[in-house]
Amino acid sequence: MNSLSDFFDIHSGAAAPLLGQSRLKLRLRDQLYDLAVRRGRGLAKVRSRASATPAQRVLVVGVEVPSRGSDIHQVVDALAEGSRHEIVRSITSMGDRGKFANIDVAIEEAPEPLSGFDWLIVTDDDISFAPGFLDDMIALATEADLSISQPAHAFESHASYTITKRRWNSLVRRTTFVEIGPLTLFRADAFETFIPFPASRWCYGIDLLWTELAEKKGMRMGIIDGTAIRHLRPVAGSYGMDGAIEEGRAFLSRFDLRRKRDDLWKTNEVVLSAA
Repeated sequence: MNSLSDFFDIHSGAAAPLLGQSRLKLRLRDQLYDLAVRRGRGLAKVRSRASATPAQRVLVVGVEVPSRGSDIHQVVDALAEGSRHEIVRSITSMGDRGKFANIDVAIEEAPEPLSGFDWLIVTDDDISFAPGFLDDMIALATEADLSISQPAHAFESHASYTITKRRWNSLVRRTTFVEIGPLTLFRADAFETFIPFPASRWCYGIDLLWTELAEKKGMRMGIIDGTAIRHLRPVAGSYGMDGAIEEGRAFLSRFDLRRKRDDLWKTNEVVLSAA
């Protein structure tokens, strides 16, 4: 029998940390990428088709961290600004529980049941993005038929994995991996399968479970390069990674997750081009 996943035992696919001397070059690469997207026809075509479709109902959920209570509200305000969709927000105070246990509470506290929405956005409080981000992300996820997806990380963004970094000339890639943050987008057909989230303090390993569940249900996963985010704080900067990894190993065992780390990166196919 194959052993459990080696996800927490090797570093294949890990993204390099941001270094001060390289950040200007990365910022310039982001600017060139944005210019190429604006000059390409791909996003304009998707926007045109999306404008002819009904507005969507979107639930945005997040957690208010006591030491930076206004940050999550600023992120959600920026998501909603200028959107043609109907945005409903539910922000819960951080309790003595894991990230997704808090998110489950935020969903329960929402003014309407989750079943009344077309999309769910789970967001952290330390990201930035361009104006119009939410509408473009939903349009691209719809065009690519993604049930669960995430925006790519900009080149100048704190990220865990190279696969989540922007890819040149791509608007959307099909993958078999979507990470647990800093922002995840779920379409309504995924709600019953993925929510409520499994109990976990630090949530390490949940993204591997998502891969297994999506595959079993025949759902498409992907990374949306056309709407990149910038993750503003280093990964695991506010908690001890050793304990999170130990919990992650136990999570793999609990759900019998055996997919190897290198196998997660093999599916990385551009399905919508920026050209």
